[in-house]
Amino acid sequence: MTVVSSPPPSPGPAGPVTAPDGLPAPDGLPAPGTGGRPSDGAAPAGPRATHVPELHGLRGLALALVVAFHLFGDGRVSGGVDVFLVLSGFLATGSLLRRAERRELRLGEHYGRTFARLVPPALLVLAATAALAWWVMPRGTWVQTGREILASALYYVNWEMISGQLAYGAAGPQTSPLQHFWSMSVQGQFFLAWPVVVLVVVALARTARISARGLLLVVAGGATAASFVFAQELHGVDQPVAYFHTWARFWELGLGGLLALLLPWLRFPDALRPLLGWAGLGLVVSSGFVLDGGALFPGPWALWPVAGALLVLLGSGGSAGWGPRGLLRVAPLRFVADISYALYLWHWPLLIAYLHHTGRDRVDLTGAALIMAVSVVLSWLTTMLVGNPAQRFRERFGGVRALVAATVCVGLVAGGTVAGLAELERRDAALLAAAEQIASASADDSGPAEYPGALALGRAYADPVPDDVPVQPAPAVAAMDRPSIDGDGCIEGSSHAAGSDAPLMCVLNDEADPERVVVMVGDSHTIQWTPAMTEIGEEEDWQVLLLARRGCRLAASDEPTNPDNMCWAWRANALDALVQMRPDAVMVVGSRTSPTEPGDVVGAPEVLAWQRLAEAGIRVVTLRDNPRFGFDVPACVEEAPAAGCFRPRGDVFSAVNPVRDAPGVPESAVHLDLTRYICGEHRCKGVVGNVLIYRDDNHMTATYATTLARPLHQALRAKATWLFVDPPQTLPVSDPQVPGGT
Repeated sequence: MTVVSSPPPSPGPAGPVTAPDGLPAPDGLPAPGTGGRPSDGAAPAGPRATHVPELHGLRGLALALVVAFHLFGDGRVSGGVDVFLVLSGFLATGSLLRRAERRELRLGEHYGRTFARLVPPALLVLAATAALAWWVMPRGTWVQTGREILASALYYVNWEMISGQLAYGAAGPQTSPLQHFWSMSVQGQFFLAWPVVVLVVVALARTARISARGLLLVVAGGATAASFVFAQELHGVDQPVAYFHTWARFWELGLGGLLALLLPWLRFPDALRPLLGWAGLGLVVSSGFVLDGGALFPGPWALWPVAGALLVLLGSGGSAGWGPRGLLRVAPLRFVADISYALYLWHWPLLIAYLHHTGRDRVDLTGAALIMAVSVVLSWLTTMLVGNPAQRFRERFGGVRALVAATVCVGLVAGGTVAGLAELERRDAALLAAAEQIASASADDSGPAEYPGALALGRAYADPVPDDVPVQPAPAVAAMDRPSIDGDGCIEGSSHAAGSDAPLMCVLNDEADPERVVVMVGDSHTIQWTPAMTEIGEEEDWQVLLLARRGCRLAASDEPTNPDNMCWAWRANALDALVQMRPDAVMVVGSRTSPTEPGDVVGAPEVLAWQRLAEAGIRVVTLRDNPRFGFDVPACVEEAPAAGCFRPRGDVFSAVNPVRDAPGVPESAVHLDLTRYICGEHRCKGVVGNVLIYRDDNHMTATYATTLARPLHQALRAKATWLFVDPPQTLPVSDPQVPGGT
């Protein structure tokens, strides 16, 4: 089957024929100006050729939606990338099958034709992104950006984002400048693997003397169905991972491939085709306005834009003149389609660099228009000066030599990136070692005089804090200053398969014959307290355990478990495990602060969970939440005086700990408020006692958490007296000398 991506006699702007996201159209597709003839001049085998004049314009429309929503829609997901995935599968499958059946599909030649078009523009943008990161982005982002540059060049950045626990987010100063490369990696992996699958299927069909198209339909259909089921399951338990996961996205490519195999036999009446086309176009355009794709995809709602693309393809052709073909053939859409690959590559890093350069959280209308204009110009230049010459090189020297050239270029960029990363990581290791020395010294009762951290806010602390020493941890490595347990693969939502009946329990300090057992339960705001609790557990001979899932606090509900909520199954299983285990105490973060709203609050579902623990005879210890900021604190400390990186305390916390007055809180629960060791009387700063408190906009560094060990220990002794073998005389809760008293 031959699929023509541009109408026969319409010349359009000069440039290569490109597939979704600018990925090259599969071999055998006509180049502009060929009148729709296959580029290799051979007659197609199998079913008659299928002409899709709407496809090129649909590609341009999808890319225009992606860029418009990113720039003018506050980073909202448009559904255009999902359209690209469908079109990639559609374009690739039929062409690969046709050439494989004719014994003309040679992997070296094919990969050369494909990656000679992909690699040069991508490497140019990656190099420019590295320069932009060095120019405008904080030093603390360089290592992660370097890793993503390497992963993008090698087409595995979606997996890098999964391993780095990055979630898809709207454009902002903390968003990766290479976030958009995830879809390039998914499609690049598809273009590497799918030709091999097609060759194997054709070889098996030839041996069995059956239809290769029929066998490929079975294989692609089964893989597509399995991918769809997997995507729905993973979406329910870990949507951020599902968003980037190759196998969770394959079903979108697979549906496009299935349509390519079936389209020659799907002949709809001419009167019906325009209806299908307009309905599909409506779904494609409306997706970003109706759906929050960043949170809903690749779940079942991703069928909205996917179905739209399929309907446009199904409604293509025909003699009726009132379909969307005319709209999709307008010059602006064709121009955008011609530069779509480069435009997709350029617009996102320029947007993130602009936000860093201006210090803004969101782009305004003027800035968006400026980025759009610069992106279009750079994309056109990249297509003319890089993309087209790369194709001419392939046409002159052949696909194999083009593949060798592309591989060499990737190797040079990857090698340079690895060398740069090694030097950056060497420097970062030295900076982290200095912070670890501070944390180690903080375990001593005296603590380091230069870096008292939280102790500097204690009422009994009288020593002057020197102001002529560098902040620790250095802002450049603050993001890596995490609790050691955070990288051990024992926290659900990362490497553990979430949603199992037995939630994962991590041991912070395993005492052979513990005096008490304390379980810390919750999300990342609970995890950040583990350095302090580990110190306390070792001193008191406690066994301290961690039961955590990213993004999920311990909560309960009288309603049935919602299978679409990735937290509820974990919460129910965690409660069951705690009731069976019956620890001496369950420690949770009891309140929740906001980066924008004043005051902290308590969730009713969380209180219900505490009630159920109390009914089982298990006592709860709550910690008051720490401040959340609307900006990256280490970057602020690096770029501006530390004194300017703060939020007014009154904007963060309510007048009293809200857990005290929340209805339904069990009387057996005790509540610790250590916020006076995190915030001053009037301000919540980013640095206290020469120790950087935050590693991002809301999580404490492990170094600062360690300096909280002594205040937390004293607060527990004062209020959670049942945990101690030699409990002191209980002090009044209202006594201001009691750490954690309210």
